[in-house]
Amino acid sequence: MQETILTPKPMETAALWAVSPLDGRYHDALRDFSGIMGEAALIQRRLEVEIRWMLWLDEKLPDALFPRLGTGERASLTGRIQDCGPESLARIKALESTVRHDVKAVELYLREATALDSFGSRLAPFWHFACTSEDINNLAYALIWRTAQDDFLLPALAAIKDWLGGEARTWARTPMLSRTHGQPATPTTLGKELANFAFRLGTTQKSLQRFNFSAKFNGAVGNYNAHVLALPDVDWITLSRDFVSSFGFDFNPLTTQIEPHDRLAEWLDLLSRTNLILLDLCRDFWGYIAMDYFLQRAVAGEVGSSTMPHKVNPIWFENAEGNIGLANAVLRHLAEKLPISRFQRDLSDSTALRNVGVGIGHTLLAWRMIREGLSRIAVHLETLRGDLDRHPEVLGEAIQTLLRQAGRADAYDQIKDLTRGQPLDRAQLATWLSASALPPGIAEQITHLAQATYTGLAGKLAEKLDDFLDESKHHD
Repeated sequence: MQETILTPKPMETAALWAVSPLDGRYHDALRDFSGIMGEAALIQRRLEVEIRWMLWLDEKLPDALFPRLGTGERASLTGRIQDCGPESLARIKALESTVRHDVKAVELYLREATALDSFGSRLAPFWHFACTSEDINNLAYALIWRTAQDDFLLPALAAIKDWLGGEARTWARTPMLSRTHGQPATPTTLGKELANFAFRLGTTQKSLQRFNFSAKFNGAVGNYNAHVLALPDVDWITLSRDFVSSFGFDFNPLTTQIEPHDRLAEWLDLLSRTNLILLDLCRDFWGYIAMDYFLQRAVAGEVGSSTMPHKVNPIWFENAEGNIGLANAVLRHLAEKLPISRFQRDLSDSTALRNVGVGIGHTLLAWRMIREGLSRIAVHLETLRGDLDRHPEVLGEAIQTLLRQAGRADAYDQIKDLTRGQPLDRAQLATWLSASALPPGIAEQITHLAQATYTGLAGKLAEKLDDFLDESKHHD
C-alpha cells in the first residue's frame, strides 16, 4: 500500500534552537528519514491501523456489528489512509490537547472526519472496537520500524558493505603490514583486511533481512474480554492472528496489555551489535589514515583546522564513532528497559518507545557518515610498501617455522633472540644463517623470504569473499 510521507522542509533558522542535533545540526542529513520516523508518521500509522481494523471487521464479520460497506464505501475508507496531511494532523493534535490521549484523539478524529460520509453513522460506534491503545500502537510502531529498516538502514549498510567488497577484490593481493597489539606482525593484504569487515557486515545484514517484528491485537489485558462479550461465537484468536499477519508481522498470542517487546529488544540488540562492527571499522580506518595507508581527498572550500591550513581530518569516521556511541547508549538502554513492565502494564514503556527513533537516527547518521568517509579516501601504495620494507623482523614466524621443519627443537628461541624488540636486516640474517649449519634447501628458502610475498592465503581469501558470503547464507 502506498505510503503518505510528509517531507520536512530544509533546515530553517528555527532548527538552530532544536534540543537534539538530529533535528538541528543534522536536520538536512536526516531530512528524508524524519518523514517516516517523527510523530507525524506515528499518527499516520495509527490512522492506518484503525481504518484497516474497521475494514477487517466489515470483511470478516459481515453484518455482525454494522451493515456491510459497499465497494465504493470501502474504497473511500481505504483512501483515508492516505488522506492525513497537515490539516488532519493539526486537528488530531488539537483533539489530543483536549482529551490528553494520543490514540483516543485518532479515534475521535475518524468519527468526526467520516461523519458526513454515507457510512459515517453506521461506523461511528465501532471505531476502535474492542481495542486497547496498545493494539493500535504496537502495529503502528512496527510499521514505522520496518520501513526504517527496509528503506533506510539496510540500504545504508549495503552501501558500506558493497564498497568494502569491491575494494577487497581490487586490493586482494596488495601486501600490507599487519599489526597485533599495535606492533608489526605477520604480513597480510589490504584486500583481506577489507574483506574481514565486508564479511562481518554481510552476516549481520542477513540477520537484519531475516528479522520480523511481532505484534498483538487482543484487547485491554490480552484476553479478548470485550470481544467475547460482544460476539461470543467468533474465533477471535484466529481473527486477530490473521489481522496481524495481514501486516506481515508475526502474531504474539500471549501478552498482557502490551506486546512485551522481546522481539523489539532482539532487533535493538542486533542494530547495536552492527554498530560495534562499524565502530571497529571507524577506528581501524582512522588508524590507517594516521599511518598514511590511506590518503584523504581534499575538497575545495573545506577547512580542516582553523589554524593549520594543511589539515585534512578524518572527521567522517570520528563523527560516526561519536554517533555510534550515542546510538548504542539509547538502543542498549531500550533493549534492557522495554521487556520489563509491571503487572499487566505500566506507562514507562510509552515514553521510552518514543526514543527508538533517536537510537535509529544516530545509527543511520553514523552509517551515512562512514560511507561518505570511505568515498573520500584512496590507497597510498608507497606507504604500504615502505612499511613492509622497514620491518623484516616480521619474517621471524616464517623462519622459525622452516627451522622446526628442519627438526630444530629450539627454533622459536633462536629466532626470538635474533628478532624480538630489535631490527633485523639482511646482513644480520646472512651472518646468522652461515653460522647455523642449516640444510642447504632450508637456508635457501630463508634467504629468499620476503615480507611482500609472505602473505599466506590472504589474497585468495579476499577473492573468495562472495563465495564465503553465499556459504554463510546457506548455513543460516
